[in-house]
Amino acid sequence: MTDDAVRIIGAGWGRTGTTSVAAALERLGAGPVCHMSRMFTHPDEARLWAAYRRGEPALDRLEPFYRSGVDWPFCWAWRELAQRHPDAPVLLTVRDPHEWYASLTTTVHPRSRPGRVFPGDQPAPEGLALVQLVWDTEFGSWEAVLDEEATVAAYERHVADVRATCPPERLVEWSVGDGWEPLARALGVAVPAEPFPHLNARREAAGSADPPRTRADDRG
Repeated sequence: MTDDAVRIIGAGWGRTGTTSVAAALERLGAGPVCHMSRMFTHPDEARLWAAYRRGEPALDRLEPFYRSGVDWPFCWAWRELAQRHPDAPVLLTVRDPHEWYASLTTTVHPRSRPGRVFPGDQPAPEGLALVQLVWDTEFGSWEAVLDEEATVAAYERHVADVRATCPPERLVEWSVGDGWEPLARALGVAVPAEPFPHLNARREAAGSADPPRTRADDRG
């Protein structure tokens, strides 16, 4: 990534505090940070991430854009990035699985329904396609996410896989409420003398892979 200095490799899925963490990492000097929200304003990156997910060798073209990353699509590459950059901490953002599911299915999932017509400005199609790729490759389809038991099980498998695969000395776990300290410690920097950037509670009790909100959306 920028200057070949990867600072943080995020392995956690979206809706686990990732938007707040992305803002915090920027403040701590670990940016630019990759996050799904960026894909709606950087369609070239979204196309490259889609290619990467399909198995194409796109990571070399993606790395120069970022110094850190969290959320989808960045977490798809966590294993390969950890091998490429053995000194970078691996950050696993986590939350209660059923709270995660409730957040997912009251925010990004209904707002990314296939065929949805957005009032006003349309979100970038590359970003919407990437969100659909999350549903298809992580869970089987948009409709499959409605099966709470199966979707929660997929989330729990992912968390367990990261914990089992990443060397414990490299793994940093973070959950909403942990604030600056674990991130600052992982980066070797001082904790800022300012509040942690907890974002909108409904959107950000967890992080976001949302298409941009329109006036017709209700944040809750």
